Amino acid sequence: MSESTQQLIASALQLAPADRAVVANAILASLEGFHRDEPGEVCGAWSDELVARLQESRRQLDEGEFTEYDDGSLNARFAELKAKAAARSQS
Repeated sequence: MSESTQQLIASALQLAPADRAVVANAILASLEGFHRDEPGEVCGAWSDELVARLQESRRQLDEGEFTEYDDGSLNARFAELKAKAAARSQS
C-alpha cells in the first residue's frame, strides 16, 4: 500500500462517523460495475475482499450502523492482502 493511501485512510478515520459514511459511499459509488479482470493493482482475492467490505459498509450506512476500525487492524489486514496478492503474482 502506498504512503498516500495510508495517509488517506488515516485521515478518513479521523472524520466523524457521518463524514466517513459520505466518503465510504462516494468510494463505493466509484466502484459500481468494477470487474475483477480489469488491469491494475486490485485483483483476485483483494477485489473480492474489497467488494465484500464495500457491500457491508453500504449495508451499515443504509441501516445507520457504523464500524470503527483502528489503524493497527487495518494496516495488518492490508499487509496480509498485499502479501497474498504478491504471492499470487509470483506463481
